[in-house]
Amino acid sequence: MNEAEDIKTGLEGVKEEKTSDLGDNFKKGVFLIAMLLLLVATFKLYFSIERIIDVWFEHQYVPIFRAVYNFLVLVVSLYIIRLYILRR
Repeated sequence: MNEAEDIKTGLEGVKEEKTSDLGDNFKKGVFLIAMLLLLVATFKLYFSIERIIDVWFEHQYVPIFRAVYNFLVLVVSLYIIRLYILRR
């Protein structure tokens, strides 16, 4: 009788592990999809702002505004990377 209870308990543990693994995999999948959508949206925003700079500013000032914009993107990116590295 003791062995039967051990087997039953072991099977219940396996079912719980599969359920939690499925939930974890689902959460990871949703996170991966969200990160992919964030990446696509970020690229679209970046190139849209580039086009806005071309439209709104005089031709002679476009390189200046692009340089400032790219510098700001660089600073923000480095700041985010720095925060990520410091957390680890």
